[in-house]
Amino acid sequence: MKDIELYLNQDLANVNEWLIANKLTLNHSKTEFMLIGSRQRLCTFQSAPNLTINGTPIKQVSQAKSLSVYVDENLSWTTHINEITKKIASCIGALKRVRPFVPVNTLMTIFNSLVQPHFNYCCEIWDSCSKTLAAKLQKLQNRAARVLTFSGYDASADPLIEVLGWQKLESQRNFHKAVMVYKSLNGLAPEYMRSMFIHRDTVYSLRDAEGKLNIPKPRTNYLKNSFSYTGAVLWNSLPLGLRQAETLESFKVGLR
Repeated sequence: MKDIELYLNQDLANVNEWLIANKLTLNHSKTEFMLIGSRQRLCTFQSAPNLTINGTPIKQVSQAKSLSVYVDENLSWTTHINEITKKIASCIGALKRVRPFVPVNTLMTIFNSLVQPHFNYCCEIWDSCSKTLAAKLQKLQNRAARVLTFSGYDASADPLIEVLGWQKLESQRNFHKAVMVYKSLNGLAPEYMRSMFIHRDTVYSLRDAEGKLNIPKPRTNYLKNSFSYTGAVLWNSLPLGLRQAETLESFKVGLR
């Protein structure tokens, strides 16, 4: 921990010098740090590092919000899912209240504008959430389907989702993840994302193996839940024709 403290404070000092040289200032009251790891690993630390910038201590936090995504110290995504479920539940409640007064196509427009974006936003990142959290979100999509089809609260949701032409949330997240892998492999995403994936070298010329990726060997659940692992597994499960799609649009059409 002492080494971490030493190196981080040196880096923070360099950052502060760069800011001063470029006539910029850092808002210390909004500057925080977070240690990320498993609960077991974090419990082994007897004390937190003492980090400062220009003599001002930096506050340690257990969760932080970045671009509307809540990241917690265990990467469990519990806080993020809880936050978006509150927003989604509130919007579905509003849909139910206005349902008697507006046509169905207007209800669908409201849903697509106010609810669906919460299901999709950065889902490639938090898709590694637990099954319990994923089920919590799925219940909200089920509730929305019942509201939009004027069905009872105990109606089976699967047929209603099919009637509405929706995909269940897990399939939606897989769609967005596959699109992001395609972008990463075809120069449509930042270079650091391209470096997450390595094409598989094949000794034998097997047609089905074309375009497949190496699967990282996870030694921890963190790697197994990472985008580099789950994205590669998902990509390799796609048909050869999709992996060889020449344009992003044709890839999306085939994926749907």
